[in-house]
Amino acid sequence: MKPSLLKAATRFTGNLTRRNLGPRIITRNLHTKIDCKRLFHSSSRQLLNVDPYKTLGVDKSADAKEIKRAYYQLVKKYHPDVNKEKDAETKFHKIQESYELLSDKDKRAQYDQFGSSAFDANGNSNPFAGGGNPFAGGGNPFGGASGFGGMGFDFEDLFKQAFTGGRGGRSGRGGDGFVTSHVGDDIEVLKSIKFKESIFGTKININYKAVSSCGTCKGSGLKTGKKKSTCPTCHGTGQSTHIIGGFHMASTCNTCQGSGVTAHKNDQCNSCHGNGVEESPKQVSVDIPPGVSDGTRLRIPGGGDAPFVTKDPYTHIENGDLIIRVHVEKDSIFNRVGNKIQINHEIPMTTASLGGEIIVPTIDGEKIKLKIRPGVQNGRTLTIPEKGVPLNRNVNNRTDMDVILNVKTLIPETPIQTALLEALADAFNDKTAKRTDAHWKLDLEDEPSNDDKIDKTFDEKDLHPSKLKRIGKFLNRFFNLKDDDKK
Repeated sequence: MKPSLLKAATRFTGNLTRRNLGPRIITRNLHTKIDCKRLFHSSSRQLLNVDPYKTLGVDKSADAKEIKRAYYQLVKKYHPDVNKEKDAETKFHKIQESYELLSDKDKRAQYDQFGSSAFDANGNSNPFAGGGNPFAGGGNPFGGASGFGGMGFDFEDLFKQAFTGGRGGRSGRGGDGFVTSHVGDDIEVLKSIKFKESIFGTKININYKAVSSCGTCKGSGLKTGKKKSTCPTCHGTGQSTHIIGGFHMASTCNTCQGSGVTAHKNDQCNSCHGNGVEESPKQVSVDIPPGVSDGTRLRIPGGGDAPFVTKDPYTHIENGDLIIRVHVEKDSIFNRVGNKIQINHEIPMTTASLGGEIIVPTIDGEKIKLKIRPGVQNGRTLTIPEKGVPLNRNVNNRTDMDVILNVKTLIPETPIQTALLEALADAFNDKTAKRTDAHWKLDLEDEPSNDDKIDKTFDEKDLHPSKLKRIGKFLNRFFNLKDDDKK
């Protein structure tokens, strides 16, 4: 290998990494020290020594089904667990290799065209197939992307990454000839919607600000007719080299930020000042699907910031995403629990005791009548089918709505109400209810025995005394004072 040829190859690989413009850029660093004696040689690679058609016993015109059938039969015959012959394992591996080659349409077509020279002994594509060794005979030393197959890195993979769209961007498009890819930042906004809108969906408008390409210079950062020049610091390499402790360390050039080029201040765009981007207002309409819950995040691809770089033919630019975080406002009647809608409905104590009919609302705006059986207890749950949350964003497929009954205790406000409740207590033989008229007394058989004598009586208000009263009692005990009620 001539030294001049090696220098040309190394200089070519170094130029591919010039446009390193920040942490979001995806490139490949190829500054690799190469040992010529070890990696470059004039002999060709070892070629595939297996005829897949003969190994499987099929013709070259055989279709995929015939090849698979022959493969299964041979595998059963020469599997090492079944066939104990000495060369059974070797034949088994050759059968596997042959089937892997013929079952791949691209590999089979390449084998049919170039024969055994199409692949090396490892089954990889032979870069010298059909053209011989590019280093033997004075041919083009760069004859094809795979001409450096014997080097310490794969040039074919390098060219795919640099010139055929094999970049790190999220778009996945190929063949654009970009060297680097830049992705902008995501933008997250919070949007509040009504509870009913979260159930049936709605359409909202989002107003926000985002970094986008400059409308004056179309993202180039230059005035019309102006061009960038080679960076005077790194001389177009995009990197600065430092020697630390005998080691050569490379870092991104601070002057050009890895681009290898700079623009004179007088040539920069007056609108974006050479940045290629500027902040501008944005508006987008978004359809909120039915059944979203509080905290749901919706992603709008490409709605975020543009990367903070200038455009050129070698750079792929992709905006970040717009993320909408949905906040569902609370409703005074309805509540969401999991995938169900829940409401709390109060009923009088008399309705709970005697039974009856109640009317409850639904999120649809309808009113539904429910029949209550006598003696229903507090906390009882009644279920109304298909009035809950839509499943899989389908309003025609909904869960249920739960109605939780809260029994309301009646508080008498008039003497008549008091008398009626006392009469009700008498009718149900309630001996613990308070009476306003003390003419009644317990029956003799209901009088407490000596074992059930009451030692002390508390009023309900004394069970939870105020803080002031508790402090007063503590001070009385501390100073040995008597309570005022005992004086």
